[in-house]
Amino acid sequence: MKILAFLFTILIAHNLQAQKSIFIRVYDLKGHKIARGHVLSATDTSVQLIREPTSILVRDIGSIRTKHSSGNNILIGSAIGASTMAIIGVVSANPDEFLGYTAGEGALGGLIVGVPIGATIGALTIPFKNSKHYLINGDPEKWKAFRSTIPGQRIEQPTSGPN
Repeated sequence: MKILAFLFTILIAHNLQAQKSIFIRVYDLKGHKIARGHVLSATDTSVQLIREPTSILVRDIGSIRTKHSSGNNILIGSAIGASTMAIIGVVSANPDEFLGYTAGEGALGGLIVGVPIGATIGALTIPFKNSKHYLINGDPEKWKAFRSTIPGQRIEQPTSGPN
């Protein structure tokens, strides 16, 4: 059974690594967020995201930020901290001891303690996030420079006529 679980874990990790795509947040020329999601394709004139069904034209893009916002780190950290501490509270519950508590009280206490601890740990990871900010402002040259940073995208060089 351990071998089966180990092989399943390797298979999942391999699939996650093989299907890596970049997450971006797209802002218009006024600085308002117009779309977010993983890049499906990026052409010379537009970008298409997995989450959005339509293409976003380069002339409408003011800037692009990679990765999720900082609040996402805090939210994920607090969720992990809350669930971990709640499980510890349930497992360590013993109502028969002096100052003992029930499983429900342990879960509630774990949530109360785990949320701020997890949020703090999530906030501490923000400086290591390494997200990038690209100013496009509808410029095809700046767009081409951004496209070259997208993993898995082929940048086709324009061909000059017959030599």
